[in-house]
Amino acid sequence: MSDIASQLRTARTDAGIDIATAEYATKIRSKYLRALESGDWAALPEETSAKSFLRTYGDYLGLDGRALVEVFKAGQVSVGDPSSYAPRAPYGSETRRRGWRTWLVVALVVILIVGLFLIGTNSDAAPPQALIHGAALGLLP
Repeated sequence: MSDIASQLRTARTDAGIDIATAEYATKIRSKYLRALESGDWAALPEETSAKSFLRTYGDYLGLDGRALVEVFKAGQVSVGDPSSYAPRAPYGSETRRRGWRTWLVVALVVILIVGLFLIGTNSDAAPPQALIHGAALGLLP
């Protein structure tokens, strides 16, 4: 596995690319690029991210990113700290919670639209100034 790290480091230094440039180009944080180049697999967030980082970084450096991922998978290394991962909620529980909020927002929007429609249909009547003017005329002898 250190072979992957040395390939990455050598490819980057031979190309004259610094870590900051690689970070900007790949959108991979520099601490993860350094972890890839040093073979510190435990510093990477999770296996899926590690594979993605490895493929992206390898391709950026002109290496075969897919081949690097295959070598990585064959090595069966542990990535990240599994004890730091929080268990996810069961699928659908968050969707149900989000569902009632969605319906509430839809109901409020419908009420708003109906209210504006009713206000708009009542505005066809005589404007308040005409009513006041007409009432004043009725009071005069």
